Amino acid sequence: MAYRAGELRIDDPEAGELRVSGDGYAAAGEVVTLLVSPDVHLLLGMSGEEVTRAAQIERRYRDALRQLYSTGEWRPPHVDPAALPARQATEREVGRLLGEQRAARLRRLSWRARGGDALLDEDVADVLGLTGEQRRRVSTVAEGNEAEYARVLAEAGAERGRGAGRSSDSSGLQGRARAVDEAGSARLLALLTPEQRARFALLQGGAG
Repeated sequence: MAYRAGELRIDDPEAGELRVSGDGYAAAGEVVTLLVSPDVHLLLGMSGEEVTRAAQIERRYRDALRQLYSTGEWRPPHVDPAALPARQATEREVGRLLGEQRAARLRRLSWRARGGDALLDEDVADVLGLTGEQRRRVSTVAEGNEAEYARVLAEAGAERGRGAGRSSDSSGLQGRARAVDEAGSARLLALLTPEQRARFALLQGGAG
């Protein structure tokens, strides 16, 4: 599900602490949100022109999703097959912008940040050799994770409506959202065989 509200600080073993933001269009840790993080710009050594082009890529992605959902019910894009073309187009643009080596590094960072949610990516599922049944279960569990995340947000909204303190509510929501994310990721990773989990760890670290 990957943290979807506000800023997420990723303590990455390769990159150190990174700050990225998530929202309804893309969760923190997805390629498109990493692409516009100033910390990631420094990590990848992006030029001013590349930073500008990265913002344009993100804007086109958001515009594509706005158009997609303008006449229908919104769904989290990372679990919605209808959003796949926009996501794939964005990744192709990122590859052209960054080149093979830096784009691969960005993907690995995304897989580490997102944990089990990365199993929804077709390239990850293909490399891990997920069966048709595993892919269906990943999709089902991811949908359930999103429902749980929405429940936490709704509860937080109700608490704010009852007059909960803003600062304490903000820190409390972040902690609860992080806990929901971690539990959801664990449920997704539990669908893998031990061999697939080991392979996924290698992908996240850049091996294989």
